[in-house]
Amino acid sequence: MTSNPRLPAFPAEKLRALYALWSSRLDGQALPLRSSFRPEEFQPWMGNLLIVGVEGCPRRFRLRLVGTEIVYYDGADYTGRFLDEVLKPPVARVVLRQFEDCAVRGKAMAFRYRSASFRGVEAGIDKLFLPFTQDGRTVSQIFACLYASFADPHARERPTIQDYELDGSTVAFEPAEL
Repeated sequence: MTSNPRLPAFPAEKLRALYALWSSRLDGQALPLRSSFRPEEFQPWMGNLLIVGVEGCPRRFRLRLVGTEIVYYDGADYTGRFLDEVLKPPVARVVLRQFEDCAVRGKAMAFRYRSASFRGVEAGIDKLFLPFTQDGRTVSQIFACLYASFADPHARERPTIQDYELDGSTVAFEPAEL
């Protein structure tokens, strides 16, 4: 997969390091226990991290923690709310499917998005989804770490992440390919 040279390369390095931390706690299991991590271990990614609770049947995804950079990207803090309440159609279908797939498969997933479709402004979004368990079997939380690159992130009229993901050209790939 080719990357756009005008967008920073560092998100892949940061996501690779987070994936390595998550992988280091598998201990032969499919999913790491959330309790095997200390909160301070996630400090390098905290501003770009979503901690999402997996709840109920049918499954819903509650935003337990929304990092400050994600609040900036989205233009609002949705902590405590369900994803299906805050995502706009049609992007809601795409993003909810990503979380659903991660919860059902119980495997780490990575996504890369590149576009110039919103008012001609170039953007890139790199996401890593990491499932955690409390009981050793089912996904109880998903940590989603994302980095967004905008041509002018401080523009008065800038798009949000949801504006960019409208065209649905997100590419999924294995985190080991980061």
